[in-house]
Amino acid sequence: MNRFGAFAVHLGISLVIFAILGYIIVFQWYPDFFFASDGGWQGIRIVALVDLVLGPTLTLVVYKKGKPSLRFDLTVIALIQFVSLTAGVYVVFSERPIAMIFSNGSFTSMTADDYLQANQPVPDLSEFPGSPPVWISVILPDEPSRQAAIREQAFASRSPISTLAQYYVSFDVKHIDTSRDGLSKKELEGLDEPSPFLQEFFREHGGEFDDYLFLSFGTRYRLALIAMRRTDRSLTYLHIPAAGLAR
Repeated sequence: MNRFGAFAVHLGISLVIFAILGYIIVFQWYPDFFFASDGGWQGIRIVALVDLVLGPTLTLVVYKKGKPSLRFDLTVIALIQFVSLTAGVYVVFSERPIAMIFSNGSFTSMTADDYLQANQPVPDLSEFPGSPPVWISVILPDEPSRQAAIREQAFASRSPISTLAQYYVSFDVKHIDTSRDGLSKKELEGLDEPSPFLQEFFREHGGEFDDYLFLSFGTRYRLALIAMRRTDRSLTYLHIPAAGLAR
């Protein structure tokens, strides 16, 4: 076998590994719109770079039939690829969204690191239905004085309301207050109204602005909205290609 044959074999094995990891990333760790909004593409690129480029390329460079140290060289390459791939997969896994939190009239996708950075322990979300990221609402006490105290304490400790796991309940669209939550037309003026992306959304899903409630969605990689149709309260992810929300 020449070096190109060895490269092809190594690439074929790497493709199988990439297909397995790709399935896990797309359908398990970053499902649905979270793949685009929270780093799924970035994770795929990391895995592809290490698995499909690094290992096979090193094999192409060092492989020479009959080389005395060939077995040792290939073992080192396999070890380098394994360690690099393990590190890359760990990064992708650790940065995956574990919860979709609705609080203060907006949505936020949360990773384990988000809780740690907010000086909060990573909560056990196994009690909530569905597979991660689980959908959760933050429901604070109705009593104004208690709610004010909670918000004041959260502000003082630099812990966003979305990280206060003691007030978590399973998300329900009934938690969205249609009279209070949502972005107005004026708040969307920064998107150069009439906005082409909104027009495209209406063409695809029907209706017009007043038929929906647009809620801000805090993600790591994109500006986005969650659109709720007022009639049936169905939710739709909406990517904002332009810059800036006036909110």
